[in-house]
Amino acid sequence: MANKKLVIAIVNSSSFGISYPEHLRKLEEFAELIRVDIPNDAPASVFHDKLRDADGIIASVTPVYTREVLLGLPKLRLLARHGVGCDNVDLDTCVELGIAVSKVGPEVERESVAQMAIGLMNASARRIVEGAAIVQAGEWSRRAKLALGVNFKGATIGLVGIGAIGKTVARILTVGFQAKVIAYDPYVSAEEIAARHATKVGFDELLAQSAIISLHCPLTGETSRMFSAKQLAAMNDGTILVNTCRGEIFNQADLIAALESGKIGGYATDVVEGEPIGADHVLLRTRNVIVTPHLGGYSVVSLRGMGQTMVDDMCRVFVENGFPGVIANERIELATSRIAKFRA
Repeated sequence: MANKKLVIAIVNSSSFGISYPEHLRKLEEFAELIRVDIPNDAPASVFHDKLRDADGIIASVTPVYTREVLLGLPKLRLLARHGVGCDNVDLDTCVELGIAVSKVGPEVERESVAQMAIGLMNASARRIVEGAAIVQAGEWSRRAKLALGVNFKGATIGLVGIGAIGKTVARILTVGFQAKVIAYDPYVSAEEIAARHATKVGFDELLAQSAIISLHCPLTGETSRMFSAKQLAAMNDGTILVNTCRGEIFNQADLIAALESGKIGGYATDVVEGEPIGADHVLLRTRNVIVTPHLGGYSVVSLRGMGQTMVDDMCRVFVENGFPGVIANERIELATSRIAKFRA
């Protein structure tokens, strides 16, 4: 059994170990566990105060682990992302400091997130949320105003990114709904995209041809603010946008303007910039918007797999290998190469 002086901090994760307490019990065999909440806007000193003794961190999508933060955590040896993205971690600094970084592989969440994306598409295209609201308000007779919508069969649906999750969405849309799926992904060949039930197109083509656009790419320097006023203007009138990636991929002000003008027909998203958000958020006051609280990976199978990944990574580093530098470097390189790519 490993040294009990090891400390693993579970930071801002409301789900790890809740549905599957056996994950906590496994870690408690060799480490002390602490739960820590850190606000998004907290200064580095808060991290240093709360995480000074942490040998390992199980990190949620927030807060951001900047260079300043990481430099003040001298005991940290493994930062494990309880999710598929590492955009809130300064990976270059982790490489410099010898901090290993791991994350959940996309195969763990792909079915769950793909199902969420399809659900959001349907909800926006068929105005399901509005329909439920008028029934609850006793206004059944208003249903005729919600009659128009996108019929998936034969519709052109564009995917930005066609990695593990994107290709699952493409399969469901093509095989299940008989939609015409096109995809923009500069890192996947036309032949491979065809094998993933879609047709490769350029970004401008995707904007011009799609009735629905669904995002399946990580947040990187390449994709940050990828959709701003110019891109939104290039879309067909009434295009529906679906986002299960990151809110920062859109310029929010431009998106809201396009929704208010009617240029964009609907925005259904499971992610928001600066999440978690309150009931007064501007998106919630905007027409034809559906916002869910980052539920994409919250299925029974997905949560079990995500939690087990965290346990496996912690055990591999602190118990099985005693944290040799070569293991740390290999894992950092893997995380860095994955996040640098467009696929998710």
